Amino acid sequence: MESATDPSMLKDRAFFKLGLFIHDHNKLVLVLGLISCILMTSLVGLGANWSEAFGEDNVESLQASKLLSDSFKQENSSAGHSFILLVYHPTLTDNDTEWQQSIINSLNDFSKQADVSILYSWQVEEVERLDYVAYTGSGFIAQNVITIEGDRTHAKAVFDENQESVTLDGEFVSWKTDGVAIEWTFDNRITEDLVKAEIVSGPLTLIILGLVFGSIVAALLPISAGVATVAAAMGMTIWLSNVTDVTQYATNIITLIGIGVSIDYSLFLVNRFREELANDRDVRTAIAMSTATAGKAVFFSGITVAVGLMGMLFFENTSLPSLGIGGTVAVSIAMVYSTIVLPAVMSILGKRVDKGKIPFSFNLEARETGIWANIANKVMNHPWKVLIPVLIILVGAGAPFMYAEFSLSSWSALPPDDESRLGKEIMGEIWPEQSSNQIFLVIELDGADAFSEENLRAQYQYIKTQIGDERVRSASGIGLPDSSMNESQVISYWNTPNEDLDEHQIALRNMIRDNFVSEKITFILLNLEGEQTSVESRNVVEKIRDNRNVLTDQLSGENDYLAVAGFAAYNADTLNSISDNLPTALGFIFLATSVLIFIQVRSVIIPIKAIVMNILSISASFGMLVWVFQWGYGEALLNFTAQPIDSGNPVIMFCIVFGLSMDYEVLMLSRIHEEWERTGDNTLAVANGLQKTGGLITGAAAIMVVVFGSFGLSSVIILKQ
Repeated sequence: MESATDPSMLKDRAFFKLGLFIHDHNKLVLVLGLISCILMTSLVGLGANWSEAFGEDNVESLQASKLLSDSFKQENSSAGHSFILLVYHPTLTDNDTEWQQSIINSLNDFSKQADVSILYSWQVEEVERLDYVAYTGSGFIAQNVITIEGDRTHAKAVFDENQESVTLDGEFVSWKTDGVAIEWTFDNRITEDLVKAEIVSGPLTLIILGLVFGSIVAALLPISAGVATVAAAMGMTIWLSNVTDVTQYATNIITLIGIGVSIDYSLFLVNRFREELANDRDVRTAIAMSTATAGKAVFFSGITVAVGLMGMLFFENTSLPSLGIGGTVAVSIAMVYSTIVLPAVMSILGKRVDKGKIPFSFNLEARETGIWANIANKVMNHPWKVLIPVLIILVGAGAPFMYAEFSLSSWSALPPDDESRLGKEIMGEIWPEQSSNQIFLVIELDGADAFSEENLRAQYQYIKTQIGDERVRSASGIGLPDSSMNESQVISYWNTPNEDLDEHQIALRNMIRDNFVSEKITFILLNLEGEQTSVESRNVVEKIRDNRNVLTDQLSGENDYLAVAGFAAYNADTLNSISDNLPTALGFIFLATSVLIFIQVRSVIIPIKAIVMNILSISASFGMLVWVFQWGYGEALLNFTAQPIDSGNPVIMFCIVFGLSMDYEVLMLSRIHEEWERTGDNTLAVANGLQKTGGLITGAAAIMVVVFGSFGLSSVIILKQ
């Protein structure tokens, strides 16, 4: 026991006394822990009220979208509550009875719903027909629009209940796509991926724990802590979803963080308890020592991880705060259960914690000699020879991040073979003018007539200027009802009396008027080249916003207003929000983490060193993120399409990885500090501390790799990243 810390050194410390209290009242503590877990888990019964992952309403793009949707009752998928049934047949058209009856039958369950309306392709007025049907080289294809009244959550619920009934036989080929179909597909795949990740990670984690502990009972303790943590955190988060904005993605981070962290923390406590028993401590002293050492380290480690996750709370106007909420709840519960409830369980088990010996396992006996001590001594003897190559590797791995491109994930984040994605791609090829890369320049007129000559001329000139931009594919609005018109023809078009027009011309003009003007609101529609998440599209949005007065100054009202809506605009708003809030979040994380480590080790240099090294390791992770997902190395293996990095993922990764890497740093430094207090020798303390924690941290990291790696099996690129 010469290498063990003497209990007398710790007996006056708070965590040692906490351990004694837990042992002396172990059954009471366990019962209270079980009751709290049951109560929190029971909150699942409230039912989730997930908010949509579209950020907050106080960003320009969403305010403009709301103004647009409130002003125009559009029967199309852009309203967000519709989806399209895209149908193809090699010989039939929608004028054939067989075609019509097949489509009606396939949508029968939807048509029975009181809040569902269906616009079949053959019902579309002649002037709009080419927007819904097309002849391809091999057959006929048509869009049928199914609109579901109510909010987006209700629309997805109705879609979920009825979508499986939409089937077509024979030579028909169909795709449910756009709007609600794509949103439901994201939600459904994420739920399935969550289950898949748990199925894969659970058995592998148990195997690793068995190899680490060499005991079935000891291995089951961290697993049970992980299950309890996730169940309780799910209940708490579902309750929070009913009182604040929380997205469904919070469940993924709960599983990701909750399982990994709770198992890691339990791993350290159970291992320390077994170590103390091996040093011939009685159970009471072993519990007190475990709580005073590993328990204290877990407490500070938990706060450190929570601080990292709380960094996401600063990113207003995005969906990131809800992820921070879910992760912080999971880590907090894991920390409390590991430091209080788990010691009570170990106290009751006593030496039975070693029951169920496993013949093949690693030897984690707390010795002062071994591979980790040898590594530590060699590194300390030749620090520069180790530091320089490691820095070169980390910097080299992180270099690709300098070329990172960011955007929000869209339908292209779905697998290439997904039905809703395929339908969207086909629509883009056949109806490029309906490209999803559209932005809406919403104009609120200050009491002026949208059709006055002054306003028509201003809009015409502005639209023609936009068309001159090579990034703009086409533009339309009342200022340019037909791309072939000149300025005089536009004025004449709107001023010609009905009696001088035929019925078709009157119908077409009325349709354009109804589509583009509603009381004091009108808009200009721009179809942009390329992807809606591209840098070019974002630059178009920023250019229009920076020069919005070019149009508003020419309009007749005194306080005319122009705002930009559309996915490209929302993408720009999200990226701006992240970049604006990033310095505050980083400052909070760095400062809070430094204070926590200083409290533990009473050193100013060590916290700075820890932050710098962790930033380097995280940068390497970011570089590999770009190398794989943006540059496409691994595209075929992982079944995704190379694209810009989701704008929220680097933030999520930083908050999680920084927290977890600091987590291991805190656990290792705690043991090194304990050894320094025992020996008073810096070099020996580092070697002993690494020897006694190196294998354990490796085992804990292996569990994290399994848990995180299981999400790499996800079908959605956001989770893969």
